[in-house]
Amino acid sequence: MFVNAALIRPGYLPGRYVSAGPLPHLMDVWRAAAPSIDLITPDIYFPNFVEWADKYAVSGNPLFIPESRFGPQSAVHALYAFGTHRAIGFSPFAIESVENPERHPLARSYAMLAELAPMLLAAQARGMTAGVIPRVAFDGRVDDSPQRIVVGGTFALTATFEGAAAVATGANPGAAPARASSSGVAESVRGGIVIALAPDEFIIAGTGIVVTFTPVSPGDPIAGILTAQEGRVVDGQWRTIRWLNGDQTHQGRHIRLEPNEFTMQRVRVYRYR
Repeated sequence: MFVNAALIRPGYLPGRYVSAGPLPHLMDVWRAAAPSIDLITPDIYFPNFVEWADKYAVSGNPLFIPESRFGPQSAVHALYAFGTHRAIGFSPFAIESVENPERHPLARSYAMLAELAPMLLAAQARGMTAGVIPRVAFDGRVDDSPQRIVVGGTFALTATFEGAAAVATGANPGAAPARASSSGVAESVRGGIVIALAPDEFIIAGTGIVVTFTPVSPGDPIAGILTAQEGRVVDGQWRTIRWLNGDQTHQGRHIRLEPNEFTMQRVRVYRYR
């Protein structure tokens, strides 16, 4: 049994929203007073998806998102939810009403996740996954500065987002209006999911990101890319489409996932002086 949480806009006081609902600052009350409820779940229609997902992914409350604004960003919101928080479900609203669904970014993201599912589930159980997407504020301002994550304990990965800042939009009536990015360009979809197969081996999947590697331990040698393969997962097994050469990995310095596509690469990393 789960209960949906209608979220609160910044600055709203009790009486202007459903003030007894299962919001983050009341979750402990709900969990103590209503023990038959298994999950407290957020309906995320606001642009600040990461902020709300983080607040509901707490101990004893597995993340399930029964409603979310449906749009291009849903494609990478799913990667963040499953990669960072091991979500058990992600359900954009009105998914069945889109025209030409096979061309929608979410369809391509879901197809990629379906292939990755066996490896992703096994790695989630060991805490060996992460997701990276730009962070968006409630008013639509985008923080797409590089993000550093550690998956596997040996190497840190730094993800840089390609292209212009996305323009986020609200969905509910009365939500904050979208604001143009500093460059004034249209919405772009960028983000990825990382699966650590071993301390020095990763699957990196997504769109519009560049990933570099550094050793975690201070004073360690430099990290380089030993091998990089573009491929797919078929019946739970990796299948190589092509081996990438030095020009395609910037002479062993980075992994790049093309914008406007959803692709995956399997990478082995080594240390040198």
